[in-house]
Amino acid sequence: MSKPKTNRTIILVGVAAALIVIAVAAFFLLSPKQPKYKDTIVIGTTDSVQTTLDPCEAYDYLGVNIIENMGEGLFGYEPGTGKIVNKLAVSYTISADRKVWDIKIRTDAKFQDGTPLTAQAVVWSWERTIKLNQDPAFLIADLIEKAEAISNDTVRVYLKQPFEETYVKSLLATWVAFPVNPKTTPMDVVKPPNTVDMIGPYKLASWKPGEYIELVANPNYYGEKPKTQRIIIRFYKDAQSLRLAVENGEVDVAFRTLSPADIKDIMSKGTLQVVSGPGIAPIRYLVFNVNKEPFNNKLVRQAIAYLIDRNQIVNTVYMGKFAQPLYSMIPIGFLGHKDSFKEKYGERPNIEAAKQLLKQAGYNESNPLKIELWYTPVRYTPAEPDIAAIIKQNLEASGVIKVDLKSADWATYRSLFKQEKIAMWLLGWFPDFLDPDDYVRPFYHSEANGWLHVNYKNPTVDDLIDKQVLQPTDQRIQTLAQIQDIVADDAPIIPLWQEGQFAVAQPNVKGIVLDYSQIFRYYLIYAETG
Repeated sequence: MSKPKTNRTIILVGVAAALIVIAVAAFFLLSPKQPKYKDTIVIGTTDSVQTTLDPCEAYDYLGVNIIENMGEGLFGYEPGTGKIVNKLAVSYTISADRKVWDIKIRTDAKFQDGTPLTAQAVVWSWERTIKLNQDPAFLIADLIEKAEAISNDTVRVYLKQPFEETYVKSLLATWVAFPVNPKTTPMDVVKPPNTVDMIGPYKLASWKPGEYIELVANPNYYGEKPKTQRIIIRFYKDAQSLRLAVENGEVDVAFRTLSPADIKDIMSKGTLQVVSGPGIAPIRYLVFNVNKEPFNNKLVRQAIAYLIDRNQIVNTVYMGKFAQPLYSMIPIGFLGHKDSFKEKYGERPNIEAAKQLLKQAGYNESNPLKIELWYTPVRYTPAEPDIAAIIKQNLEASGVIKVDLKSADWATYRSLFKQEKIAMWLLGWFPDFLDPDDYVRPFYHSEANGWLHVNYKNPTVDDLIDKQVLQPTDQRIQTLAQIQDIVADDAPIIPLWQEGQFAVAQPNVKGIVLDYSQIFRYYLIYAETG
């Protein structure tokens, strides 16, 4: 028979139970709260998808950026650093002659439909890009002689030249080299409102062109899952509408493009976040079709180079703090940058030098040079009409040039210069990869600048561009200097300025990273609730 419990025993049991309850309560009260995240982030933009979300064809900032949130390559850029790291690649070896790479790939990566990634899929994807031969195909077509799968997890790449190691990895990190699912991808460009099956944090859920694009988290992604399950990219017709939307809380983040004046005003109010990033891109520049009169005459192009006042643009439009003058197509801060345009034409306009050149070309006050300057009003900045007006003022200050300003929406604008119906126009460039080659080859190499319709051909420049990617760093810097000096003299393109990056966000939004890669990573962005 058991012994009855004493009052003392009952009291001790009660105390112990109370202590346990207190301890459990204290644990939940004192432990840090698990954060809760908004299910959906809305990103507002005045930008647009230029063509498709197929990596073989996309060649505009927004289209490429969305692809970079839905897919990845063998290599990629580490957020916040610009350092190239392994992504779908696990390791690689390079032959003694530097022309053959064996790249081992991840075995845990899957496409959105669950199909495992294989070396065969990587090779097929590259061959598809090269075969379809759309505008960005040269990024790997000029690099790869051939590729083959030597096993399910190893790709062998035969290079066309013994390219420098970082240069190769930079090109294989571009969106055109992203593997796509051979099971579901046609051997043709996939048009809106569809895309292809890639390996990345998000996948396309819906797309209403001109209104919105909806991305949802990819459950089959091998890497860290995004905190935000749903991203909506909503399109706005102009900066005024976008600013109103972010100030009213309709969007969580406004990125591309508010005017510099808007950014400054929002910063002064302090109710929204303004997140900034390094200003290596975009770079802005003026293009001539050198096959069209009067720009087939180098004297005319040089005269215009003497007249443009970059400082006036930067100080007036960008208030001296959101951009800086640029005197080379290679941005300030990049390997080999040289102020070749400043050295040849000066930092400020030289009207007398310009008039002398125009006189040699057959123009004077009684026989002025009449030209059209084209711009697109929304794509780059709402201040584009002001920029065009300043350039018109600069050129007409010579007394020998008369400028007629013309504008068109981006789709029409792009069609006009592709069909070579215009001869002088403003453009901008975001880097495909972080290497100076990406700022010389696509613009000046006669076999790579077809997309631009500048029609510039200089065999010496072609040769120097081809050589610099094979050279040691010191020698490469010297070659890049030669290239910049020659093209400053030829002036088929005039570099103007380079901008910083800015995003405006609600106070609870976190995870925005703006770095040298120029990739706006949706999968890092989140907003805490409660």
